[in-house]
Amino acid sequence: MNASLALPMASWPTARKVAAGVFMLVGIAALVVAALYLSGVLFLVFSKANPRLAGWNSILDYWQLYADVPVLRRRLLTAIGMAGFATLIVLPGTLCAASRPRRALHGDARFASTAEVKRAGLLLTDQQVNTPRILIGRFRGHFLALPGQLSVMLSAPTRSGKGVGVVVPNLLNWPDSVVVLDIKGENHAITAGYRTKHQQTVYAFSPFDEEARSHRWNPLTAVRTSPLHRVGDLLGIGQVFYPNDGSGTSSEAFFNDQARNLFLGLGLLLLETPELPRTVGEMLRQSSGQGRPLKEHLNGLINQRKEAGKPFSDECLDALQRLLCNSENTLSSVVATFHAPLTIFADAVVDAATSADDFDLSQLRRQHMSVYVRIPPHRLASARPLLTLFFSQLVSLNTQQLPEHDPSLKYQCLLVNDEFTAMGRVGIITYSAAFLAGYNLRLLTVVQAMSQLDAVYGDKEARTFATNHGLQILFAPREQRDADEYSAMLGHFTERVTSRGRSRSFSGHGHSSVSRNESEQRRSLLLPQEFKELGSERLVVICENCKPILGEKIRYFQDPAFTSRLLPAPEIAVMKMDLHQAKVQQRWRYADDELDAESSTLDVDALVHDIHLPKEAMNGPVDKAADAFLGAFEVAPNDPSSGGSIEPTSDESPSGRTAGTPPDETRELTTLGERS
Repeated sequence: MNASLALPMASWPTARKVAAGVFMLVGIAALVVAALYLSGVLFLVFSKANPRLAGWNSILDYWQLYADVPVLRRRLLTAIGMAGFATLIVLPGTLCAASRPRRALHGDARFASTAEVKRAGLLLTDQQVNTPRILIGRFRGHFLALPGQLSVMLSAPTRSGKGVGVVVPNLLNWPDSVVVLDIKGENHAITAGYRTKHQQTVYAFSPFDEEARSHRWNPLTAVRTSPLHRVGDLLGIGQVFYPNDGSGTSSEAFFNDQARNLFLGLGLLLLETPELPRTVGEMLRQSSGQGRPLKEHLNGLINQRKEAGKPFSDECLDALQRLLCNSENTLSSVVATFHAPLTIFADAVVDAATSADDFDLSQLRRQHMSVYVRIPPHRLASARPLLTLFFSQLVSLNTQQLPEHDPSLKYQCLLVNDEFTAMGRVGIITYSAAFLAGYNLRLLTVVQAMSQLDAVYGDKEARTFATNHGLQILFAPREQRDADEYSAMLGHFTERVTSRGRSRSFSGHGHSSVSRNESEQRRSLLLPQEFKELGSERLVVICENCKPILGEKIRYFQDPAFTSRLLPAPEIAVMKMDLHQAKVQQRWRYADDELDAESSTLDVDALVHDIHLPKEAMNGPVDKAADAFLGAFEVAPNDPSSGGSIEPTSDESPSGRTAGTPPDETRELTTLGERS
């Protein structure tokens, strides 16, 4: 807003005060004139004269003429007193009492008008199309959309249009980052093409895809390698798999604590063993003992590292020793508890999809990203631990710094939780819903009914979670309890009812009488049966600081504003399963001395040499980051486990080998593949 518009706006309160003062003075003057005129009329009436002879100031003339006559003086004083009391006291008092709003006996609920909806800021205008707003529906030809930072909850039964009316329209309209729980894969197929075309980097995390088409996300990448942070980061992930929230028995709490300790020990073991993949799947494989009892396997690793002069850190040894000191029976129970939520990582596709990172969840508010989490319905039950970890890490990574403290956090991120309760209990979302808005994270939660939330989270926690959504969209319910609850949410209004009765006498005269009685009755704005009969095209919106809104649903396939945005989704590349299996099984072969450009290619991802670097190593000045990257290829003297080296090529060596280097030594650069 420019300065020329700001000045008049600042002077509006003063102008209103002046106008009110002028109006008050005019009103007082009118009342005084009315009092003078009425007093003249009353004096003529008391004197039995024609009152039509009175003028607005006649009483002043009558006072000058008749004030000295005692009888007429009393009439003058009486007329002036009665007129003054009626016009200057009774009339203003009556007007004030009539203008005072009278509270309805049973309430005054009603649906919002166009002016009220506009005043609430819910009508989408052309000037607001590029601002992050959650689409809700339609209202009298206009789109309804929620601006700001508040979240939205949609309660709608199956096949009632929640996908075509809310989820898909938002994915075709939301300008910032988005993360979608895409149960059937329909949302990606319909909306990914448009988002790809408009400066969005689109990813599809599909860990159960039959063809292994998925982008990858490794939850252990978020674990920092610094000794100050790695234990806390690992315990944070372990808390998701093995919670100690006090909801279980003491026995369950004990084994969860022990399993979380095992998770910490194996996580530190992987951090300190670069030749092993740093994945949850590798944790599962290590916990199996590699064909030996777990205690024997871990003791063997500890002794082997100690003999090689590279012992594990004290933190790692402490965690492993806390496990190994248990009896065999206790240890087997701890391992069973540890395996329970991690069994899905035994699936080769799940293991591959969580073996590396194609996208970074911590960048959602810095870059335009669209992440579709595609889970087939028949794998939902087994996928719950993975989904819980995914969304827990998303919230955790994006609630560490407020946007006002980091200018690079300039985008909002919308979490579209379609079929929210299908994920099971994701405690971090319900706990953090109260403060997510401050971190530019917004929720679009879709449930079939409030009873679903009650079943998963319990009545109190479910109600608290629903309260933390600033707006609720209600479709016509099918279950009576939901209809009763929705009707009560809208409130009641007072309706004046007239009842008539007729009484008849059975005496000989046969008299009859009719009675009529008016009373105020309470009525719901929408009765439960009326809510259930709302229809397939209408919805009700409940928003804070606004009357309920009776609107219409969006049908994206019938609206040209959305049909023009329907584009084919980009194809998702197939993961390199052979390469992944080779890394997991530690299979390798020597690379050829010379690679034929026409028949051979060398993929840097296929190198045995571990070039994975922690994020902190790549932060800071460019020269230090370059040194860290090149240092990953350096080989320590007499260290056969460090992989190969890259050396400059001599001009005198046409074969590509360094001058004076024996042929056998040039075969240190290796690629993964079949066992040689």
